[in-house]
Amino acid sequence: MDAAQRAMTTWLGALARGGVIAAHASEDATAGEAVAAYVVGEERLEELRAHFEDVDPAEAAGERRAAVEAVIAMAQSDRDLHPEETHILRSLVGKSGLDADTQDELVMLVHEPKGIEGIEERLTHPVLRELILALSWELALADGKVDDAESEYYARLTERLGVKARRAKEIADAISERVG
Repeated sequence: MDAAQRAMTTWLGALARGGVIAAHASEDATAGEAVAAYVVGEERLEELRAHFEDVDPAEAAGERRAAVEAVIAMAQSDRDLHPEETHILRSLVGKSGLDADTQDELVMLVHEPKGIEGIEERLTHPVLRELILALSWELALADGKVDDAESEYYARLTERLGVKARRAKEIADAISERVG
């Protein structure tokens, strides 16, 4: 498994820990839980999990879909998606808890990505926004270098999600320190 694939598998655990997707048991998933706690803190992860337990199911589904779309867009940002990465993205879609039609639409995005326009209206929880930024940065770092397309995506996503530049840098630095 290459570094990008490991990063994606790791973050399945982080998203599961936050209540975004169904549990994913593996050594990498457990590492993802630890990284998520490192980036946003245990208390904020519990806040996110409670949000998904308490929010209207339709709103939760919208947030889950937006999170998966953001991950797919980052994986696609360097235009170099390997077959194993495609498999991991499909696994993420399958664990999303979304209905079959929505999962089919998301699988189509793996092969035909769209932009992240409007994501800020659907990805509203501040902790989830930060986790998605962290995941995006880890995916960018996975091959040992962050290319221009990945940096640009991270900057666009940061802006769209309304995360302050200083916090986005803290997240990127925390991920770089943790995985570097």
